[in-house]
Amino acid sequence: MIELPSNVIRTRSLLNLRSFSVNEVFEYDDRYVMYPTREFQGVVQKYVIWILKDSKVIGVASIKDLAREMEETESQRGMLVGGLRFTPAAKKMAKISRVELVDGGYASFELFEHELVPTHIIAKDEELKLVLNYYGIKKNQLPRIHRDDPAVKVLGARPGQVIRIERNSPTAGQSFYYRLVVDSTS
Repeated sequence: MIELPSNVIRTRSLLNLRSFSVNEVFEYDDRYVMYPTREFQGVVQKYVIWILKDSKVIGVASIKDLAREMEETESQRGMLVGGLRFTPAAKKMAKISRVELVDGGYASFELFEHELVPTHIIAKDEELKLVLNYYGIKKNQLPRIHRDDPAVKVLGARPGQVIRIERNSPTAGQSFYYRLVVDSTS
C-alpha cells in the first residue's frame, strides 16, 4: 500500500467532516487529485480537489486550470491545497470560480479535537426555520461569524449559511448558539 502525504490525509479527513466520500486519489507529477461526491437534499454535489506536492505562489493561471477541470467533470466546487501564497487576482478568480483556497500547511492540530473548541455544525434549513420562528426574527438578525473564522473554514460554510455551535456547561447543560456566516468585509 502506498503511503500518502499528511496534507492528502488531512484533506480526506476534512472532506469526511463535510460528508463527502472520496473513492480514489490520483497522483500526477506536481499534484494529487480527488473527485469527492455527496448527496445533499436529493442532489449529487461534486468537488475537484488539487493538492500540490510543492508549495508555491498561486496565480490566476492555476485557478483557471482548476476551473476548467471543474467544468469538464461537471463539478460545482473546487479546492486547491498547498499554495504558499495566493495572489490577489488569484483570490478574486477563485471566489468567482467557486474554488476554495487552502494555504500550504494545515494547522498543527485538528481544530475540533481541541478541548476548548465546541462543536460547530452547518444548521439545516428545517432547524433554522424553527429557531427563527421561535424567536420571531429574520436570518440577518442573527449574530455573525466571519467566513475567515477557522471553524467556518474547516466546515466549508459559505456566506448566508448558519452555523450551530453546541456548548456544554456543568451548570447550564447543553446550549446552542446560531451564527450567520458573512464575508469579512460585511
